[in-house]
Amino acid sequence: MNRPQPIDWLVMAFLVVAWGSAFALLKIAVEHIEPVWNAALRLWVAVATLAAVLLARRERLPPIRHRAWRFYALTGLVGMAVPFVLFAYAAQTLPSAVNAMCNSASPIFTAVLAHLFVAGDRLSFQRAAGVAVGFAGLALLLAPKLAGGASLESLAMAAAIGAAGLYAVANVVTKNAPSVPAVSGALMLALWAAIYATAMALAMSPLPAWPPAPALAAVIGQGVFPAGLATIGWVFLIQRRGPLFVSLSIYMAPVWATALGVWLLEERPSWTAFAALALILAGVALATFEPRARASA
Repeated sequence: MNRPQPIDWLVMAFLVVAWGSAFALLKIAVEHIEPVWNAALRLWVAVATLAAVLLARRERLPPIRHRAWRFYALTGLVGMAVPFVLFAYAAQTLPSAVNAMCNSASPIFTAVLAHLFVAGDRLSFQRAAGVAVGFAGLALLLAPKLAGGASLESLAMAAAIGAAGLYAVANVVTKNAPSVPAVSGALMLALWAAIYATAMALAMSPLPAWPPAPALAAVIGQGVFPAGLATIGWVFLIQRRGPLFVSLSIYMAPVWATALGVWLLEERPSWTAFAALALILAGVALATFEPRARASA
């Protein structure tokens, strides 16, 4: 595979900012909107955003019989609908920075799944060591909460880490997505996810009251940027560079998210949380770094 081009790094930088900002927006939104409805609403905003981009580009979705519709029916559930709900539930209990730290485990899971299911993407000794260091960081993050037995915080962390694992599944699966333009793929993904999330919301929670302006703005922000425009970038980079390159943006996003949580929401994560983040990021760096000779091969 040839070396990443400037456009790849530019899209990655956008993903870091968009995905990193999502956790602060999510924390604001779930103070007034039930998690399942937050997921459904942000996804319908994403659908509207992506549809507008599709129309502006004068593109059309593939026919309904195209296999991409069936592919994104699965990925929309695993890669968006369920993780969005899990992260929203976690946001009710966890600081946005800690929620983002849990998400930083996604590249670790991606490396393991790629080793198991992607031909030619086996774990080297270095990458296996990175996975081990990353899991040590997760253990450090969870240990203080599990020491006193099950609690709301430990359950919230488990939900967030589970969501990160589902993101990893989507990263690996989407590598083999049917060949469609990135905007079309993103729209199909978000549309299926919105349908699933709405079904879950209707089954699990009554219709929400009209939220106050800050919560409404937070939902719209989540839909337009992390769930909408960033999904185009995600599909674009997965198709061009593969899951491991995209995972680089996932491990940089928690740094941005932590800065926003500390600055905007006045969060103060414990020193163990920062130490865990350092271990996770070090593990991800080992697990995803490729020597120059291999990367340019």
